[in-house]
Amino acid sequence: MNDPAPTCPYCRLNTAADEPPGGWVHRDDSWLVHHGPAQSSRPGTMKIVSTRHYTDFAEMTSKEAVSFGVLLHTLDTAMRATTDAERVHLVSTRDRVQHFHAWLYPRPASHALRGTDFLNAPQRSEPADADRATEAVRRHLRAKSAL
Repeated sequence: MNDPAPTCPYCRLNTAADEPPGGWVHRDDSWLVHHGPAQSSRPGTMKIVSTRHYTDFAEMTSKEAVSFGVLLHTLDTAMRATTDAERVHLVSTRDRVQHFHAWLYPRPASHALRGTDFLNAPQRSEPADADRATEAVRRHLRAKSAL
């Protein structure tokens, strides 16, 4: 299950010449990060996709597991600094597309819902707001990597 799957849409992400809407927020040997679709994501929602085809945490190499933890820390910090997020919720079910991926949802302090109630509520953003959030997170990551 670790070889690229020709029908897997997330495997095709890594080989596609086209970037997702808003471009890549982060891209390295193990991970692709981009903003979630505006029609179903709050501004600043990030999707992390593994570059290698596998489904579960248990299938990660040690290097992937360590780099995932570092990436989560880095993205959480950037998202909290650039959005109105009080919390950044991590969700990774891998039921619909069986390729490792995770979502980071920023929850503002002003939002009435918490926890799974927040995650279950409809989410959307205007494309321009998603683009602004993407660029803000990208700038924050660049600034931190320049240190």
